[in-house]
Amino acid sequence: MPIRRGQEYLESLRDGRRLWLMGERVDDVTTHPALAGCARSVAAVYDLQHDAAYQELLTFPSPSTGQPVSRAYLPPRSVDDLALQRRMYECLVRRAGGVAARLPQHLATVVLGLYDIRDLLGKEDPAFADHVARYFEYCRENDRSIATVFSDPLHHRNHPVSKQEPLRVMARRPGGLIVRGAKGVGTQAPYANELFCMTPPRPDLAPEEDVYFATPVNAEGVHVICREPLASTNPADHPVSPAWDEMDSIVVFDDVFIPWERVFYLRRSPTLDLAFATRLFQGAVGLGPWYVLVRMAVKAEVLLGICAAIADSLGSAAQPSIQTALADAMVYLETLRACVQAAEANPVRSPSGLALPNPTTALAARTFAIERYPSLLQHIRELCGPGLLMAPGQADLHNPDIGPHLHRYFVAHDEGAPERFRLLKLAWEYACDSFGSRQLLFEMYNVGSLATNKQRLASTYDTRSCVALARELAGISG
Repeated sequence: MPIRRGQEYLESLRDGRRLWLMGERVDDVTTHPALAGCARSVAAVYDLQHDAAYQELLTFPSPSTGQPVSRAYLPPRSVDDLALQRRMYECLVRRAGGVAARLPQHLATVVLGLYDIRDLLGKEDPAFADHVARYFEYCRENDRSIATVFSDPLHHRNHPVSKQEPLRVMARRPGGLIVRGAKGVGTQAPYANELFCMTPPRPDLAPEEDVYFATPVNAEGVHVICREPLASTNPADHPVSPAWDEMDSIVVFDDVFIPWERVFYLRRSPTLDLAFATRLFQGAVGLGPWYVLVRMAVKAEVLLGICAAIADSLGSAAQPSIQTALADAMVYLETLRACVQAAEANPVRSPSGLALPNPTTALAARTFAIERYPSLLQHIRELCGPGLLMAPGQADLHNPDIGPHLHRYFVAHDEGAPERFRLLKLAWEYACDSFGSRQLLFEMYNVGSLATNKQRLASTYDTRSCVALARELAGISG
């Protein structure tokens, strides 16, 4: 099967999966009032692949069949390949205002990253390399939607390990493994066909806990437990959340059978080689962190657009304080754009020969992005002021009883007021309400916290040339 259409994708979600929301089982994610909006939005992304205006950008001919498949599965070999990947992803996330962080094209990078390190996986067992290659082709040729789960449940730091139950292999059968446990944060899991599970390396990781595998979302024993929905039921005043509330989930594996061909890594040695394990985990992430930057640069366009449009609507764009805020938003956008393209233009080669965006540039940009993101949201709040709270909604403006009062006193013959109210509602979604707060939390901890990213950068950055220059200027020889 080549690229799917949206309706085919929606039909694939009606598979008997065990999906739970607010303590109740969801029979059909594609029709549930709190979940259907995002399902339809992802379906529209699948349909876009068939649009003649977009197909060349979004697809490429399958090396197996010649039929069009998602460009996200094209292993990048050059700067031009990376540029096409970026333009593909920019096109898709721009349609979602930068808030869709787990489109099928993004999660394809995890499978691509796994495929890139298949030889490394094969050092543990040659069969793993073959399993990965077959799974990569399966996902590419069947246009699957994938969700990743790798976070362990939170516990008190002093909670005894003996009383915890991390996800682990419970039994080995002739045909596969039995796994038990739970993982999160399964963003987009309700809308996925496949779950890809991996465990980040840690010193106390036991062999039976160190496993990478994939399973269909509707596999027996899999339960997807959703957080509280954040999609507004009022799309007239909430233009983003009804369509793009990417659901985060806890995924429970209740003695789930994983066929051997879907097991990609299982450590045999009782001793954990942290360097080896870290290479596995980072390789499985693949192009994902760079895709995050691409999306955040698009979101920066939206944030600057909100700031500039609100300032223009209020007639405050010439005020020095407002210009300072606008300049901050411009610097944020241009810095992210420059870093995305610099990482793309100066790739490094993976062991298998793929061109990967420069990881040092990408990591520095990621650190900058999450450190400055909260201040951009605060600029929006300050630019909008109390209008964020008091902007009338569309239902109020069109109500025959109260609408005339609002038009008399709030619109007050200001032709720009109706558009300003809509802009304020958009700003509310990005900077204030529960949907915006979830976006902030996601950006701050997606691909590691600010502190984690700074530690990664400090531990990997090559300072030798900088130290040599400082020593030379200080008159220190040798």
